[in-house]
Amino acid sequence: MSNRLPCLVALMVFVAAVSGCMVTKSAYDQKEEEANLLARSASDLERRNRELSARNEALQAENEDLKKQLAVKDDMLRLKSEEIAKQDAKQAAMVEEVGRMKERQAGSGEAAVKSGPAAGRSGGLKSIRLKVLSGDGKIDSARRMSKRLTALGYRVESVGLAQSSDYPANTVYFAANSKKEARALASRLGRDTIVKPLTWKSVFSLIVVTGG
Repeated sequence: MSNRLPCLVALMVFVAAVSGCMVTKSAYDQKEEEANLLARSASDLERRNRELSARNEALQAENEDLKKQLAVKDDMLRLKSEEIAKQDAKQAAMVEEVGRMKERQAGSGEAAVKSGPAAGRSGGLKSIRLKVLSGDGKIDSARRMSKRLTALGYRVESVGLAQSSDYPANTVYFAANSKKEARALASRLGRDTIVKPLTWKSVFSLIVVTGG
């Protein structure tokens, strides 16, 4: 019995030492595993951080591009608005100028209508303000009529095309107090010539429209 006791004590000491080693090894492995897990987590966080940084840079670059595009569009709209404003101002100026021209023409036409016939009676055929228009759509007929009237002693001031091209016969339009001169001219052009009063303001005392 006395010999067994030391052996039993030694065995217990050995078992305790082995158990202590196993416990120490288990704790080390656990800590190592935890360290590895933390290292992987840190690596994942760093990778995600880099991805987020890259996305942020891409978004900032896209935002800058959008700002530049918007700035370009704003400049284009501003230039377009300025161009439209200039065109509107130019058109308004043209309309005003046309209105002033019409007023001047109306004033001069009225003066010419009042003074033209009297001048015609006192100054001869060449003093009659005369215009020739083509009533068949061909300028040549107006030119031939102009030459004919010039040969008769009249002075033709203007040759052009009438607004309508379906005149059936030669027509002489006369301003106020020029009816006598219109009839005299019509009789020289032929029996089919039509005589009508002017229904619009004109600087001419007589307007001859050629017909078919």
